[in-house]
Amino acid sequence: MISNINKFNIFVFLIAITIFSGCVSQDESSIAAPPSNASHRINVATTIAPLGEFVKVVGGEKVDVILVVPPGAEPHTFEPTPSLMMDMAKTDLYVMNGVGLEFWMDKLLEANKKMAVVDSSQGVALLQESEDEMDPHIWLSLRNAVVQVNNICSGLILVDPQNKEYYIKNRDDYLEKLKALDVELNRTFAGKKNKIFIVHHPAWTYFAKDYDLSQVALMENEKEPGPKYLGEVIELAKKNNITTIFVEPEFNPKTAEVIAREMNARIVTIDPLAGNYLENIRNASLEIAQSQT
Repeated sequence: MISNINKFNIFVFLIAITIFSGCVSQDESSIAAPPSNASHRINVATTIAPLGEFVKVVGGEKVDVILVVPPGAEPHTFEPTPSLMMDMAKTDLYVMNGVGLEFWMDKLLEANKKMAVVDSSQGVALLQESEDEMDPHIWLSLRNAVVQVNNICSGLILVDPQNKEYYIKNRDDYLEKLKALDVELNRTFAGKKNKIFIVHHPAWTYFAKDYDLSQVALMENEKEPGPKYLGEVIELAKKNNITTIFVEPEFNPKTAEVIAREMNARIVTIDPLAGNYLENIRNASLEIAQSQT
């Protein structure tokens, strides 16, 4: 009787050990060695769609991108929303445009003080916008975009060094495309005698400098112009046979429409904040070139 009880106890004891050891082994393996097919993507936030494209191109399948300023919004007047602040708490890296565009950046840093921050304007030769401010529209120059893409690559390597070679290859492939388009646009504008183009909002200053163009803006210091200045622009347009005014979807085109009627000119929309960067720059360039006689 005692022998049978002992045998039964030993049997139960062995089963318990097996179950217990199996549980420990499973827990340990899940902590120490995650499944080989598990992939961690870097959460990267950035300000505008062109920068978002730069991040996606360099980061590829290794990144998820949060766009802070949504399409159609104006970065100069944007204010962070509560839902955005929640997204910021999960962000590994923030890519700034810099040059004062992110005047609300301190609010985002309050939501996540641990995220790395890259200022993509580092190394860009800045141009004056007004007496007190530099022009923040640096991405509209393909040559500045080269600098920004390099800075973004460095930021991704900082937070994810194990994929360094992957980021470098993606960066180099994209830099070739940027430089090839720059060569193409040099040829496009080289033979133009009339270098002037008229815009509502002066976003294309860096672009104009690259190709020795003259951007004339209807707005004065981000404000609608007075009648005297508008008269001067109309006179300039007539003198140079300019029949196109370029507007942006983010701004009310009312002033441009008034001037267009006086000039007998057409209104053409070009978007400095469009996400498909290479295609957008090429299309905008063709529109500007066609407007020049």
